Amino acid sequence: MAWFRAVAVTEAQLARWDAEDSGRLVQLLREQRGWTRTRLAQEAGTSHAELARFETGRTIPAHTLLVRYLQAMGFHATKDRGN
Repeated sequence: MAWFRAVAVTEAQLARWDAEDSGRLVQLLREQRGWTRTRLAQEAGTSHAELARFETGRTIPAHTLLVRYLQAMGFHATKDRGN
């Protein structure tokens, strides 16, 4: 496929996309539960402002906050054992 060229993507761009996707995921799950930002922030031990920054993709790195917010909503990571 000579016509196909990989797009050059910087680490900063990848981090931004990860942050935006993580924020959207948390917002979607929070809204499906009918929770306000205030409730999730309280459950996760963070502030409303910090959660708002996270949901809008302005917080990088996002991984530790993602885990914290998901756990507050009752989601827990499990290891994939190939089953």
